[in-house]
Amino acid sequence: MAENHKVVKVAIAIPNNGYTQVESYENRLLNFLHLGRLAERSKNEPVEFDFYFFVIGRTFTPMAREEAVKNSLEAGMDYLWMIDDDMIADNDIFERLYRHDVDIVGGLAFTRNPPFKPVIYSCIDGWDPIDKKDYFINHYIMNYPKDKLVECDAFGFGTALIKMDVFRKMKPPYFALSSQTGEDILFCYNAKKYGFKVYVDTSTKLGHLGNPIKVTEDSAHAYWKESNLQVERHNGEYIKYKTTEVS
Repeated sequence: MAENHKVVKVAIAIPNNGYTQVESYENRLLNFLHLGRLAERSKNEPVEFDFYFFVIGRTFTPMAREEAVKNSLEAGMDYLWMIDDDMIADNDIFERLYRHDVDIVGGLAFTRNPPFKPVIYSCIDGWDPIDKKDYFINHYIMNYPKDKLVECDAFGFGTALIKMDVFRKMKPPYFALSSQTGEDILFCYNAKKYGFKVYVDTSTKLGHLGNPIKVTEDSAHAYWKESNLQVERHNGEYIKYKTTEVS
C-alpha cells in the first residue's frame, strides 16, 4: 500500500424518473465496470476510490436528487456523482471531473432540441422592488471556451461531481425547491451564495440522447453553422470568469 494512503468515498446516483433510454444501458454498464477496475487498481495507490451506488427509485427528479444527498450525508461520503439516464459518457468521465479538485464540476452537454444550446449558464440577479424578493435570470453561454475548465454561474446536471462539504455547509432543501428554473441551476445559484465555485470542463463531452439523434458538441456546432447562428459574432469572447487549460 502506498504511503499517505487515503480512501475517497464516492456515492453514485442516477436521479431520473426511470424512463431510461435503451442506448444508455450499455454505456452505464461500461462506465461502472470501468469504475470497478479503477477501485481495484487504486487500492495500491495514494488515493483509493470506494464507490457506492444509491438506488433512488422512480420519482420526481428534484426529490431523487434530494434523497441522493440525504443518503450520501448519512453514509459519510466525500463526493456525490450524479449522471442522468439520457447521457452518453466516456468511461473515464469520473476521473476527468475528479482531477480538477473543485467544489462543483460538470461535463459539457447540450439541450435535446434545436438549436442545441450548451447547458452552461451565466446568471443575472438583483432585487425586485415590486415582488419584494430576489430574482435571477440565467442565459446560455453560447460562446463557451472550448476544451477548458470554465468557471460559470450554473450548468445543467447531465452529470455533476460535488464535494459533500458543499452540502454540509448549505441548508436543506438543496434541490426540492419551488422555482421557475431547473433544480440544478437553482442549486448552483444558491451554492455560490455560500462561496462555492461552479465549473464545467468543456473538454469532458457528453452525448444527450434524443429522438432521433444523439446530441453532441459536433452535432450542435454543425447545426449552428447550417442555421447561420453566427455565435462568435453575436456573443464575442467569454470573459465573465477565468478559464483554465485542461491537460
